[in-house]
Amino acid sequence: MGCPDASSTEAVAEGTAGIQRRFYPIGTPGKPWSDDERKQWKDSRKFHRSYKEEVLDKLDQIKLDNNDAMEVVQYGALSHDSERYPLFAVKSKQWEEDKLTLLVTGGVHGYETSGVQGALLFLQTKAAKYTERVNIVVAPCVSPWAYEHIERWNADLKDPNRSFKKGSETEESAALISFLESLNVKEWACHLDLHETTDSDKTEFRPAKAAEAGSMYKDGIIPDGFYLVGDSEDPQLDFLQAIIDGVEKVTHIAPEKVICDETVAKKGIIFFPTKSLGLCGSLSLGLCRGITGGRYATTTEVYPDSPKATGEICNEAQVAAIVAALDFILAPPTGIPRFYPIGTPGKPWSDDERKQWKDSRKFHRSYKEEVLDKLDQIKLDNNDAMEVVQYGALSHDSERYPLFAVKSKQWEEDKLTLLVTGGVHGYETSGVQGALLFLQTKAAKYTERVNIVVAPCVSPWAYEHIERWNADLKDPNRSFKKGSETEESAALISFLESLNVKEWACHLDLHETTDTDELEFMPAKHAEAGLAYSGEVIPDGFYLVGDSENPDLDFHQAIIDGVEKVTHIVTDETIIDEPAVSDGIILVPVISLGLCASITGGKCPATTTEVYPDSPRATDAICNDAQVAAIVSGIDYVLEHENNSR
Repeated sequence: MGCPDASSTEAVAEGTAGIQRRFYPIGTPGKPWSDDERKQWKDSRKFHRSYKEEVLDKLDQIKLDNNDAMEVVQYGALSHDSERYPLFAVKSKQWEEDKLTLLVTGGVHGYETSGVQGALLFLQTKAAKYTERVNIVVAPCVSPWAYEHIERWNADLKDPNRSFKKGSETEESAALISFLESLNVKEWACHLDLHETTDSDKTEFRPAKAAEAGSMYKDGIIPDGFYLVGDSEDPQLDFLQAIIDGVEKVTHIAPEKVICDETVAKKGIIFFPTKSLGLCGSLSLGLCRGITGGRYATTTEVYPDSPKATGEICNEAQVAAIVAALDFILAPPTGIPRFYPIGTPGKPWSDDERKQWKDSRKFHRSYKEEVLDKLDQIKLDNNDAMEVVQYGALSHDSERYPLFAVKSKQWEEDKLTLLVTGGVHGYETSGVQGALLFLQTKAAKYTERVNIVVAPCVSPWAYEHIERWNADLKDPNRSFKKGSETEESAALISFLESLNVKEWACHLDLHETTDTDELEFMPAKHAEAGLAYSGEVIPDGFYLVGDSENPDLDFHQAIIDGVEKVTHIVTDETIIDEPAVSDGIILVPVISLGLCASITGGKCPATTTEVYPDSPRATDAICNDAQVAAIVSGIDYVLEHENNSR
C-alpha cells in the first residue's frame, strides 16, 4: 500500500521554494505534469505479466475444484479494454443472511503481487472449509491493468487505493463498490485488504507521484517485515493482534517502532484515519479497507524484497492473515480480549503454558561479554580501590550465570556505605551498563570517603534474554520481601547481610521504563494471570520512584537536578498512575511492594531510577550517563549531609 503522503499543494509549495533536482525522467521539476506528460507516462508503461494466465486461468481452476462451495462471478470490466480486463470475484454458494460475511480484496495496487496471489492461494487452499460457517467474498485482482504492468496507478494515473470515497471513484473502485452493494449485506463482519510495501515504492511509484504533482520527492524507510494498518477511529487492537500472532508463524513482523511516520501501537500495528484517506479499508482516506464499514477491517502489508522473505512466504503470510482473522471472528466471545499469543483469555496460565513461554524465549546478548568481561577489566583497572566478589549463581545454569558484586577494598565501619543495584530487571539495559560505567569512571574517587557496593546485574538470565521476568516467570523486583524471594533476590539479600552494615547511607536501584513494557511484559503479565490488559502511558524522560513511608524529597530533588544536566525529566502530573510530588518524582510503598529499593531497610535515602531509552530525545549513551549522574548526585548529597545522617 505504501504510506499516505503530504498533500500535493503543500509539496508543490515546498518544492518550488528553490531549485529542484531531477528525480524522475518525465516532467519539469517544480511543475505538475501536463496532459502530454501524463500520456507520456502511460505510453511508456510496459506489459510484464499476463492477467489471464496468472489470475483468470486460476479462477477457472478454482471454479472447477470448488464447484459445490464457491462461485466465480463477473462484476464489471475496465472500459479501455473490456475483453482483456474483466473484473471477477469469488463468493460462497451457500450464502445465508444470518451468517457472518467476510470480504477479502487483493490487487487494489496491481503491482503488489502477493495481494493477488495470496487471495488466490486462500481460495485454492482454505476458503472452502469456512463456507459452511461464513459467507465469503474475495475480489483477488481489483486493478488488473496495473497487475499486468506492475504499477500502482491505474491506466488513468489514479491510485485506486485513494478512490474508495464519494466523488473520487476510479473505474476499479466504482465497480467493486457497486458489486458489494448488490449483495445487500446488512453488516460485514470482517474485511482484509491485502497489500505489499515494496522497494519499487522508493524507486518508481513515490518519485512518479511526486513528479506528477510537481513536488519534491522525499525518500522514506521501507519497513522490513509484515505489518497491519488499522483504523485510528476504531482500533480493534485484539483483532489486529490475533492476525499478527498468526502471521508470525509464517514470516517476520516489522520491528520498526515508527512505520509510515506513525508510531506503532504494538509491534507491527499502526493506525491511520482510514475513512478520511479513502483507502480500500476506509472511506476518509479513500482506502479500500473502509469499503464495508465493518467492525473488523485492516490492510495487510508484507515486504517481498526483504532478504528474509520470498514470493511464496509473502503469499502464505497473506493466507495466514485471512485465516487468523476468520478464526478470531468465529471464536466464541470470552469477554476478555486476546492480547498475548500464549494462553486462553480469561484463564491463568497452566504449567504447560508457563513452560511454553520459557521455551519461546530467545538468547539476544552475552552476559559474559557485556558484563563479566567488563568486571574483569574493572578489577584490573581498580585493583587498589575495588574488589570483585562472587555472591552466588543461578542454579539452573551456575556456570553461565554466576552472580557478582563490586565493593570497596578500603572498607571501614565508620564510613558511609552506599549500595547500587542494576539489572534487577534484566531487560533494562542502562541499569546494568550504567552501574558498570559508574564503576569504570567514578567509583574509585569516592572509595576513600564511602564504602561502595555495586551489584550491576542482579538477574543475568533476564539480561541475556531481554526479559523482565526471570527464568521461573517471577519478577525479581517484587521479590524483596520475606516469603517471596526469587533466587536472584535471595542471593543478594544474603550477600548484603554478610557485610554486617549497621546502617546504609544510600541506595540507588537503576531501572528503565521501555516500550517493551507496553509491547511485551505488561501484556504477558496480565495474560499469565488471566486478566485483560488495556494499555498504559510510558513516561517520556527520567523519573524517580521513592518510598512513600520515607520520602527524603531533598535527596530525590538533588538527583533530579544532577540528571537534568544529562537528559530530560518527566514533567507529567501523573506517572504510572501515581501523582508526581515534583517534576520526575513519585512515591510508592516500596517495602510492601517488595521492590529492590527496600532491601536496605527503608531507613536510609533510597530510590529507583527510571530512564526512557525509547525516547526520540535519548540514546543508549545518554541513558547510561543519566544513571551515572544519578549515582554521583546521590553520593554527593549524602556526603554533603554526612553529619545529619549519623
